[in-house]
Amino acid sequence: MRRLRSLTLSFTPAALLVPVFVAVALSPGRAKADLTIFDSDGWSFHTTGLVAAHYQLVMGDADSNATIAGGRINDEGSVTDVRDPTHPTTTLSNIRSGFIGTQIGFGVNRQISPNVHIESMLAISMEGINSNRGQNLQKDVDYREGWAAIVTPYGTLKFGRMFGVFGEGSAEVMMMAYQYGVGHPCIVSSATISCGSSGAGPLYAGFDSAIRYISPRFAGFQFTLSVADPVVGGTVKMSPFPRVDTELNFDKTFGPLHLRLIGQTIFDRIEATTMGTVVNNAVTLGTLKVDNVWGAMGTGIVSMAGLTLGGGAWAGSGIGERVPFEQDDPTQPLSLDNSGQLRKFRGFYGNAQYQLANNSLTVGGGELFVQPTALDDSMMRTNLELTDQFEYHVTYHYKWDAIVFNLEFMHWHTDWHVDPTMPDMVPLKQDLNFMGGGVNYVW
Repeated sequence: MRRLRSLTLSFTPAALLVPVFVAVALSPGRAKADLTIFDSDGWSFHTTGLVAAHYQLVMGDADSNATIAGGRINDEGSVTDVRDPTHPTTTLSNIRSGFIGTQIGFGVNRQISPNVHIESMLAISMEGINSNRGQNLQKDVDYREGWAAIVTPYGTLKFGRMFGVFGEGSAEVMMMAYQYGVGHPCIVSSATISCGSSGAGPLYAGFDSAIRYISPRFAGFQFTLSVADPVVGGTVKMSPFPRVDTELNFDKTFGPLHLRLIGQTIFDRIEATTMGTVVNNAVTLGTLKVDNVWGAMGTGIVSMAGLTLGGGAWAGSGIGERVPFEQDDPTQPLSLDNSGQLRKFRGFYGNAQYQLANNSLTVGGGELFVQPTALDDSMMRTNLELTDQFEYHVTYHYKWDAIVFNLEFMHWHTDWHVDPTMPDMVPLKQDLNFMGGGVNYVW
């Protein structure tokens, strides 16, 4: 499940609306049916959710047998496959739950005074849909969010586990195309929640334990400061400080034109140590390696007369392909090389959407660049890392009350590092096409 939108009651402020849904989910004509179960004596209980199923056809290059980091779409091929060894291809069909995924959320709100209230949300996601006939097999359930927020005229204090700040800007743009779709499936052979277009420009902010302050909006501007649980893993086991995310956004309407500008940063200091040694009664102390994970992102979204244009760019060190400090494969992390040196990243993304009545057509794309480290360019490396990844797409959805029908096409291209000492080496790349359609029920 991606960021489950917060159902709003009559006293919910705009400051707490989650930016990942503002560009699309709050647009006119959206499929939505707020369900308030209880509302009395200042207490209210409400629910929100989404159920979806999508058919997706995947066609293109099969997985490489090379040892690579980042961007891999594993089709579970093996040496016994009967396929062309010089250019293996794959064709796969799956039923998927989509980028948002099957989800349900519950919220309890409390009105304390005319100007102060508390909001909360517990968001639950079912990780994928599958056709296993064994009813006793474990189904993955993820308690993705659990937070509360004290909302006052002087700002909002939000605490608990919640969608991160850094990356929300690109998520807003990505959601223009994939709020009701699939996009990149993340894992091609499984019916898990998908990745949309994150990894080829847009980032997915992820979920963090955090304490966050959101200022009141003044002259269109609003500031957010978040201290979050630091991200560590693999060989990096320590962080002396919490991770710090910030956002400054501008949101204002000028006649028929609505403008939204978002600037975000992230900073996380991480540390790793080596053990000390004792040789012939001589003590050699261990070493401490300190790195700073950082990133900066800028996003702009403008809407007028049914047309919405959104785009932006970002750069950073140690960020990763899809999420900050990405280490999905601890043995071959993309955010840093095998010596612990952080890799540098930059990306850009954009979407153009036109809405006419209940119809929405979106076209767009993005690209990610990874700068090789000195180890990556040497003969001492142990794998080939992602260097470039881009995609382009067309999506269409039609809203009928609380039902949304979706059609989509995406082309995805990935390049991996080529050894500079071997100029005749064949470039390692992968091209895939994802296409399909689905249906969503939103409440």
